[in-house]
Parts: sequence; C-alpha cells; structure tokens
Amino acid sequence: MTTSENTSKNTNQDSDVNDSQGTDNLVNIFEFSSDPEYLKLIEHYQKGKFTECEQLMESLELSYPGQPELQKIREDLEMKGSVNSLTSSIRKNEALAKGKDTLRLILFGLVVIIGIGAVFFASSLILLKNRPLEPTPNVNSQLDSLYLQAEQLLQTGQPSSALAVVLKIRAFDPDYQYLPDLIERTNKLLEFEARYRTATELIDKGEKDEALRVLKLLESESPGMWDIPQRITTIEKEKKISEYLKAGDSAYQNKEWEKVIEAYEGVLALDEQLNDTMMKEQLLFAYLNRIIIMLQSDNTSFEDIALSEQYYRKAVILIPQNKEFVSQRENLQKISRDLLEKKYTQLAKASLADKNQTTATVNGAVYYLTKALNLNPEDAELQAEFNNANSYRVALDSFIDMDWAQAVTNAETVVSANKDFAGGNASALLYEAYYALGKRNYNSGLYLDAREILEKAEILAWANGDNRLKIFQVQVLLGDSIGKVEDYENAVSYYQYALNAINYQEKIATRSDLINQYRGAEQLAAAGDYKAAFTTFQDLLGQIDKIYTISEIEVGSGVCLALFANENLSTLDAVIKANELPANMVISFGRVLSVPSIQK
Repeated sequence: MTTSENTSKNTNQDSDVNDSQGTDNLVNIFEFSSDPEYLKLIEHYQKGKFTECEQLMESLELSYPGQPELQKIREDLEMKGSVNSLTSSIRKNEALAKGKDTLRLILFGLVVIIGIGAVFFASSLILLKNRPLEPTPNVNSQLDSLYLQAEQLLQTGQPSSALAVVLKIRAFDPDYQYLPDLIERTNKLLEFEARYRTATELIDKGEKDEALRVLKLLESESPGMWDIPQRITTIEKEKKISEYLKAGDSAYQNKEWEKVIEAYEGVLALDEQLNDTMMKEQLLFAYLNRIIIMLQSDNTSFEDIALSEQYYRKAVILIPQNKEFVSQRENLQKISRDLLEKKYTQLAKASLADKNQTTATVNGAVYYLTKALNLNPEDAELQAEFNNANSYRVALDSFIDMDWAQAVTNAETVVSANKDFAGGNASALLYEAYYALGKRNYNSGLYLDAREILEKAEILAWANGDNRLKIFQVQVLLGDSIGKVEDYENAVSYYQYALNAINYQEKIATRSDLINQYRGAEQLAAAGDYKAAFTTFQDLLGQIDKIYTISEIEVGSGVCLALFANENLSTLDAVIKANELPANMVISFGRVLSVPSIQK
C-alpha cells in the first residue's frame, strides 16, 4: 500500500466519522487523545518498540473501536510485520541459493521494500508529531461551537465548567485563534471564584467585617456577580441591626426614651420579623414613658398628640401576653389612656375657645373629643362635652350658611348647658344669630317677632358688658322695631337706654350740633311728644358712626367675622359696613380690616 493510498483512505474514514457523529465526536476525540495508554503508545511507536505497541493496541482498539488514528498505526505495524517476514524469508533463500543473479535480485527487492517502509515510517512519525491534522471546515464549526459554549459559561460565572471546555479546545487545536483569550479569562474567573469562596469562609467563621471588605471589592470589579450584592446587603443589615440594638439598650439604661424608640424602630424597619423579647419590652416601656412625658407637658402640640396616639397603638401591639406582665401592662395602659384622654379634651377645648377659629379647627375639636370619648365611653361629663361641641359645630356651620334659625336652635342648646362654652364663643355666636334673625324679621315687617328675638340678644349683650357697641346696636334696633308698631314711648326709652349705655353726651361734648340735636330730642320726650322725639332720635342715631373708634386689625383666612368682631369689641354689622364687605360670614382671604368700636 502506498503513502497516497493510505492518506486517501484515512481522509475518507475521517469524513465518514465526522459526517455521522457531528459535534459529539469532538468530545470522543478529546477523551481519546488524552488517554494515558494512547500517549504511551505514541512514545513506544516513536522509539520503535513495536512489540510494546502491539500490546497497547489491543487494549485501545477495544476501548476506541473504529478510531482513525489507531487504524493508521495498526496499518503501519502490519506493514512492518510484513517487512520483517519478508526479510526472514530472503535470508533463508540466500543460504540455499547458489546463483549470484538470484541473490542480487532478492537483495534489490529487499532494498526497495525497506526504502518504501522507511519512507512510510518517516511520514507517519511526522504526521503524529504534528497532530492534530489541519482542521477541516466541519472541525472549525465544532471549535466555534465549543468557543460559544465556553463564552456562555464565562459570562454566566461558571469557571470550572468553562475550564473543561477550554481544555477540549486546546487538545483538539492548540493553535485555535481564540484560545489565549479564553484561557486568560477563565483563569481570572477562577481566581475571582477563589476570592469569593474565601469571603464565604470568613462569613462562616463570623469574620463578617473582613468578608464584607472582600465582597465589596469583588462587587466593584464585577457588579452583580452571583449572590455577592445580596450577601453585602445581608451583612450590612445585620451590622446595622447590631448597632441599633446596642444604641437602644444604652439609651434605655439612661432613660433616653426618644433615642430608645428611634433605635428600636430602626431595627424593626430593617427586620420586622425580628423576635427579640428584651428589645420589644424596652421599646414598650419607651413608648409609654414618652407618652406620659409629652402629655404632662403644658406645651403639647397637635403633632405631639398625634405622635402619642401612634406610640399608644404600637405599645398595645407590643405588650407581652404573659401573666408576669399583667399588672405592669394594666397600670401603664391606664396611665397612658387617662393622659391621652385628658390631652384630647384639652386640645378640643383650646380649639373651641380660639377667637380665630375656623370650621376646620372646630371640626378638629370634635374629632379629638370623639377620640377621648372612645377611650372612656362611660364618662358622662365627657359625653356632655362632646354633645355640646357637636351642637356648636352645627351652629357655626348654619351661621356661616346664614341659616339663622338653625344656628339659633343649636347655639341655644349649647349656651343653655354651658353659657361659657368654647370660651364664650358660643354666646357670641348666639348673639349674632339672634341679632341677624331679629333684623331679618324687622326687614320683613314682622316687628313683634323681631322684638322677641332682639330682647334675647339684649340679654346676651348685657352679659358681655365690655362690648358697648353690641349693647348699643341691639337696643337701637329694638327701639326701631317698637316704633314700627307706634309704641313711641317705649321706642324712645330704648333709644335713651342705648345712648346712656355708651355715655353719649360725654363723647359729643365738643360737637355743638350733635349736643343741640340730642337735647332737643330729650326735651320732646320730657314734654310727652314721643313721636316727635322718636323721629329726632332716629336722625341723631344716623350719625352715630362719628363717635366710633376705628382700629386696623388683621384677620386670617377662614375666620368667622362674628367671632372676630366680638373679640375686638365690635359687631358683625359694624365691621361689614365699615369695610363695605359682601354679606359673607367668613373671610376667604386674610387681610387688614377696619374695626369700629365704642370705647368707654
């Protein structure tokens, strides 16, 4: 068999193997070429130890049936066996042959055969030495497939698996163009993995600070690799929790309740499932003590009350449900509940008594009283306070809507129960509701109805004696109403009461025109000419604004004008007239108003 025939035969066999086995055959090639027996076979073959080769061939052919490389070596060995047999035969014939020609012919043939064998043997050695064979297009495809596999394994952080694939590529084609890069990247990832394992071992040993340092360095080099971010987060959270626990315990020993709450709430924010009995008991006491301190303060704000309520709810959740804590739990709950009820009531009363109150603040007061009542529903005094606040709220809403009758009904309910309710605001509101309802009846020609309502307003005006304008205003309107039914004597009497109540003569001492007019009206009344006196007094009263004292006072948005006027010794009608305001009961936008009053 010639060298060209052997090459052709080997090529055809390789083609058949590649076509039938595809990519999977590449794995078999790698395993075969790495087999220690095969490597030993090559070594014996190169050294010409053909007997040893024959022994190894039998084992390898059983393990790798149909392997092209083994077939080529088998053919070479058989050829050498043939050469040896032929040489032996020639030697025997040489001893028997007697003719020179025959000997020369045999020697010539032997030389030719040996030459052919030597050429074939040299070719085989060169072929084995330069393995693997030049990759065919199909082999290149298989190499590229392995490359993609290795690339994917590296990108997904699987260095050990990637290494196995890289070794296959190197065994198949050590000159593959992408192999150096793959080897370098694989080595880097293996080193990265080793450092990661060091970090996990440090965690297992409890050396979390050092582990955190290593993990952060790894994360900076390759963000998002494996579970490194999660491990960093876990360690940092555990460290923060530990710091909070230490700070909370220290603050508890020093009775710094705000710091206790801040620290332990920080712990629960990080791990709400943390079941630390001591922490929860200390947090409970911190809540309750902080509630007591805030509610005992004279400067407690609405925000403090809201915060106290949050603490109270959290404390109730934290109270241990065991017998050892029963008495302490009950005592602290009672103290906290009583203080909270008291403070709710105080805040409600403060809002109701505020002279610059709005519908929103009144609604807030009712809300706080509702909360106080929920804490102590059996308290009759608290229930009465809530009922009055609710009626006052309805009265205020009705007043703002200019529903005077409804405002009177609800305000009367409150004032009859407590004339000083809401710091006197209820009485002030009722006065203005009476006056507005009386004025409406007067304008409607219902003079007797007007008188009945205005007399009630007069009683409230006298009760608020400091506001002279209020007394003057209601008595003048009473005089007007009585005069309309031609009871001029009583009408004049009301005019006289009104002017005397404000010391009118003293206030017009420098105004001769007003003094003369006033004296004329008094003379007519003394003479019994009440109708003429009535008319004269009405003309005089039309100029009453000349004795007013005008103040410029700022009013806030949403403030009820009736309460604003009463607080500044004026009346709703006087303020509206002085500022030429529309008939609104509240100020929509804060501004400075002119406020008339009659000073002593």
